[in-house]
Amino acid sequence: MKSIRPTIDTNSGLSIDLSSLMANQGLTIAQAAKTTGLSPRTIRRHIKNGTVHAELITGKHGKEFRVVHIPEELTRQKTIDKQPTIDKQPTLSIDIIRELQERNLQLAAQLGVATERIRTLENQFKLLTTGKQPWWRRIFKRRG
Repeated sequence: MKSIRPTIDTNSGLSIDLSSLMANQGLTIAQAAKTTGLSPRTIRRHIKNGTVHAELITGKHGKEFRVVHIPEELTRQKTIDKQPTIDKQPTLSIDIIRELQERNLQLAAQLGVATERIRTLENQFKLLTTGKQPWWRRIFKRRG
């Protein structure tokens, strides 16, 4: 097996070389998971199976695994085909159309409620801004 030089990409875009860390004490399970792109649970499973070599050391919280060697097979990028197959594409399109129609109906209902609320508020505003008139003038003004 060929040894590799794992790196961890941080949020700032910098890349840290972990080969010196691996030489001294090894990688923690979390670091090994981030390096390989696998979950920590999967790394533990590989340690148990023996595909990943790790040593048990005493850490500040008790015994911890430190990964000494990561096989090259685990670090290869696995591509996932995100394009739906031709068989699934028609049903996927129909499902998307149904979801969009349902969402459209929900938004139309919300728009109707909002429009009615705006009308109510406009009427209340008109009552507040109009001058004080006797009730009978307002009634006769509407009729005539």
